[in-house]
Amino acid sequence: MTEEEIRKLVKEEWDKYFEKYYVRRYPTFTITGGGPTKKHQKYEFGLTTVQEQLLHFYEGGRGKLSSNKSFEIYSGHDVDVNNGKVTGEGDVAIKLECKNGRIHIEAKASDIELNGRNISLVASNNIYLKADKHIKTNSGADTEMIAGADFTADATKELFINGGEQVGIHCESEVIHTSSGLDEFMAPDFYQDVTPFHDESIPSLSKIDSYNSNEG
Repeated sequence: MTEEEIRKLVKEEWDKYFEKYYVRRYPTFTITGGGPTKKHQKYEFGLTTVQEQLLHFYEGGRGKLSSNKSFEIYSGHDVDVNNGKVTGEGDVAIKLECKNGRIHIEAKASDIELNGRNISLVASNNIYLKADKHIKTNSGADTEMIAGADFTADATKELFINGGEQVGIHCESEVIHTSSGLDEFMAPDFYQDVTPFHDESIPSLSKIDSYNSNEG
């Protein structure tokens, strides 16, 4: 290649990656834009400190904010911010919203805490709670659980219901059915006749078998 061809090739490559490149270095931080990155598209804006703390925006719509120890956001200092009287009322002081995609919050080595006067979880479809060990709820007054359709409480080992004063079980349109796992062996015909949750021909009535089976 001639010198002119080499200069042309170098210029084409430079323009390809650094046409809008900008960098300005200061003693404690660097500001850059338009240049390539290791893991993302080009910088639109990048502020990086000497300790690798950063505020970055990349082409393609990605952004990153990172600190080495902690990050704090404060808002609502004005005395005229309305706190509201009940859940859902009052001014919004901090808002997190994504129009598409998930919101992922994770503490890899410690806990996640939500503290407030009231905490409301509202889902247009479902709410799932899963713990590898224990789920514990504790209220200072009443605890109320209402299901618009079926309500199922199932325990692999023990299910204990205790009332300090009274325990009431009421069925509005049917009699109350109780059964034991021994009934199926000691009186199978009687067991299937009096227990409506053991009809294998009707899936909705075979709840006892489905919940107690290994595949249930």
